[in-house]
Amino acid sequence: MTREELERKHPDYESCIDDWHTFIRSYFGGRLYKEAGYLLQHPFESNANYGRRRATSYYYNYCGPIVDIFVSHLFRKEAQRDYGTLAENPLFQSFLRDADLEGNTFKHFIREAQRFAAVYGRVSILVDRPAIEAQTMAHAIERDLRPYATLITPENLLDWGFERADNGRVVMAMAKIKEGEGATRIWTSHSWELWRADKDEAVLVDAGEHGLGEVPIVHLYNKRSGVRMWGISDIQDIVDINKNIYYLCSDAKEIIENTAFPMLAMPYGRGGAQEKEVGPKNILQFDPAEPNARPYWLEAPHSSLSEIREWVRQDICEIYRIAKLGGVKSVEEYSGARSGAAIELEYQQLYSVLSEKADNLEQAEANVCDLWARWEGGAFDGVIDYPDDFSVRDLDRELENAIKAQSANVESSTFKKELNKKIADAVLTKIDAETMARIKAEIEGQA
Repeated sequence: MTREELERKHPDYESCIDDWHTFIRSYFGGRLYKEAGYLLQHPFESNANYGRRRATSYYYNYCGPIVDIFVSHLFRKEAQRDYGTLAENPLFQSFLRDADLEGNTFKHFIREAQRFAAVYGRVSILVDRPAIEAQTMAHAIERDLRPYATLITPENLLDWGFERADNGRVVMAMAKIKEGEGATRIWTSHSWELWRADKDEAVLVDAGEHGLGEVPIVHLYNKRSGVRMWGISDIQDIVDINKNIYYLCSDAKEIIENTAFPMLAMPYGRGGAQEKEVGPKNILQFDPAEPNARPYWLEAPHSSLSEIREWVRQDICEIYRIAKLGGVKSVEEYSGARSGAAIELEYQQLYSVLSEKADNLEQAEANVCDLWARWEGGAFDGVIDYPDDFSVRDLDRELENAIKAQSANVESSTFKKELNKKIADAVLTKIDAETMARIKAEIEGQA
């Protein structure tokens, strides 16, 4: 294999790589964003002024918090996980405690995978196993020899291919994964090869076989696009708006700096050979023969600042709208009383987005467990169930309504019991199930 063949990439990879880089830089912000060169140089702007403007620029990061809000909602409630017969396997228990052999639990690993899936649109999870064969189960437990998971971001999955298995199921037949500088691992349906680029050729470093019949990779989609390996990022339509805010803030800062002090205008000396420079940081010179040729200060207008401020405000509103977080933004800005129905309607779009994400998480997590079991010669017979209810209740309003209902003259002991249970559910959100059941039993036992 030549180096050119080893470094060949999928056409979809070539078309998406620039977007992926923009997504991850927009999410993290900071120096990673400022050094990417997104701040454009104005026509006729000097390199020195552009360098200074770029060094003093700042980035209002709206992409990161939006992704984190989605992830927080998804994992606010614990998923119901029944691992079936795998739960009795001590090696699988070790996997749950350290899924990636880097100290991260399986729950934490899945959460981080979803975070990056929300940024990129899709990430991949490789389920691999050490090449060392354990003699006995005790030896495997002692050495912790068992399958583990590795998160692969789209930049590192260079090429791929699919095929239809004998049973009609479409499986991944080839995956080319970048591992460090110059190292590439190629997986096929039955084997793997580790290659290293060396000048103009590729050198085979190691190879092995597996009997899984497919590449042991699970793809976690943030939102499916209908095209295989192409996921929809939560911030794909937001990064350009956030970039425009970055431009506008830099322009506003430049206007303020250039107009903070008036420009001095004064007559130039006759017969002088000095070069006359005109600019916001220079002295404006004029002919001393003009009438009233006396020095004066030239004030610059600030009218464009209000337009920039309004444009930034509009961009921020559009970011929240596109992210399905218009309800959150309106709650922040609205100071008057609002009905619970109005707030609930604003969150419906957000709930539908989160529900689709939860379904993708269920499928991906179950597929990871299935690959883990197949590496050990078994099968996954458990069930993964993420919550489908992502409603964000207005606790104060709910309690207020419940207290008002208590004061109503409703002659029904059942009504009062159910109302007390509702108040207990609303207030004691983090109490354990056993204590909550005891509280409700006590409510039921009251006359």
